[in-house]
Amino acid sequence: MNLTETEILEIVDNCEKELKTKKRIKFSFDKKWSDNFPQKAGIYAIFYKDNFVYVGESANLKERMKEVKRTYNHSFRRKLGKFLKPDAVIEKGKFSNDLELLLNEHYENFLKFTFKEVNFGRIEIENYLMQKNEGVLNSIGKRGIIK
Repeated sequence: MNLTETEILEIVDNCEKELKTKKRIKFSFDKKWSDNFPQKAGIYAIFYKDNFVYVGESANLKERMKEVKRTYNHSFRRKLGKFLKPDAVIEKGKFSNDLELLLNEHYENFLKFTFKEVNFGRIEIENYLMQKNEGVLNSIGKRGIIK
């Protein structure tokens, strides 16, 4: 099946609309928090103080949400740490204890998540949304892809 560029953009724009309008899941350090997400492939969005700040993709959303709270495992947490304290240094996969505690407070008080199951084209959707939504805390990844 061949889709036109217009059809592809319509699919991606609908995905973005769903991510931005779907009920948001407040972050929690509770171990069962990741149960809010399916063990399926998809796209997820992070909102900080109700502002869209990050989009990611994963082959397993539930497992990825277990990683989002660890500085070592997730680029968003590293980016937020650098945003809150630009001169912060990461050593052995973590920021200073004070900054890690501040990040935990920001996660609990200000972060909400949404997701959309997507079986095919996750990276392409993620990249399109990064380019379209300037100011998000993603960056270029190892494959030349926005992360």
